[in-house]
Amino acid sequence: MRTKLRAWGRRAVGAAAAWLLAACPHAPDGLPSAAAPLPPVRFVGRFDLTDAEHPRFAWSASTIQTRFTGKGLHVHLRGTGYDELQVVVDGTPAGVIALNPSREDYEVVSGLGDGTHELLLSKRTEARTGEVQFLGFEPGVALAPPVRAAGRRIELVGDSITAGYGAEGAGPRCTGNLAALENEFLSYGALAARSVGAEHVTVAWSGRTTEEMNDLYDRTLPAQPASRWDFTKWTPDAIVVNLGTNDFNRGDPGQTTFTRPYLAFVQKLRALYPRALIVCTLGPMLTDSYPAGAHSLTRARGYITQVVTQLRAAGDSRVSFLEFPSQDVANGLGCDYHPSLKTHRLMGEQLAGALRAQLGW
Repeated sequence: MRTKLRAWGRRAVGAAAAWLLAACPHAPDGLPSAAAPLPPVRFVGRFDLTDAEHPRFAWSASTIQTRFTGKGLHVHLRGTGYDELQVVVDGTPAGVIALNPSREDYEVVSGLGDGTHELLLSKRTEARTGEVQFLGFEPGVALAPPVRAAGRRIELVGDSITAGYGAEGAGPRCTGNLAALENEFLSYGALAARSVGAEHVTVAWSGRTTEEMNDLYDRTLPAQPASRWDFTKWTPDAIVVNLGTNDFNRGDPGQTTFTRPYLAFVQKLRALYPRALIVCTLGPMLTDSYPAGAHSLTRARGYITQVVTQLRAAGDSRVSFLEFPSQDVANGLGCDYHPSLKTHRLMGEQLAGALRAQLGW
């Protein structure tokens, strides 16, 4: 069985890797031309293809797509820590795969009706929980090329809020395996992307400041400093930046200390993606009431809007500011006072509305 799995992986995964590496640079949105055949597996997000037979991934929302014929399916994955993958079959959430470093074989779904089914596996947990290797699906399964992606693309850059940290917690004082209470799939960014019919990529790590995310942003596998992402592989139409909350963890960082790395990061994004809409967001965890006298929300708002104003004054008309309201306790709280699932839904609706207004989606 293991020998067959490796052989299958060399054919299917290798074909997918070759397609990603050879995608025509002149095709719309970085996709291959209409004449180019799609392989049976498609990767969305930052996948390390150094070992093309066993692609590795770590960032939230890293996604594997395919179609298959049959009543069920198994997948072979190798994880380095506790990670969860959301299973979506025929457009409907169909469970979660919880990875265990001691296992590689996981049932994806069973008991389906006859016919061809669409499958999506999306990493719900963030990069700090571990890396995952895709080893292939069970041998002998008939796979078909996945449906082509929608033409719209969104990249989300942030910290624990964007990663969906603690979103499934029953309150701020969570205990036990906190990674099991994280859910990027139901975070505001993922919800907004599905609402506007866009494919999305998430680059988020809990507890990181703006300056720290500036360094991590260049990496395919963020825990490995030598790992470098090729930004020509996937071009977003919109980039949503939600950074700054952690910069205020120890009080007011000061205007210059905050705005210098924030401005540098947005300028980096603009250099990489000259045509993308960049939405600089704020909230919903900062307030002016805590800690007393710090006025963290007002200060952060002023610092971020200063950067946006400066960029627009310099001629960049495709950068904007969006503020999420401070979270309402009545809507529940996630772990460590992070946004609840309801708050994420409200944020997702607000972001989707802003994207529709600014991009005509």
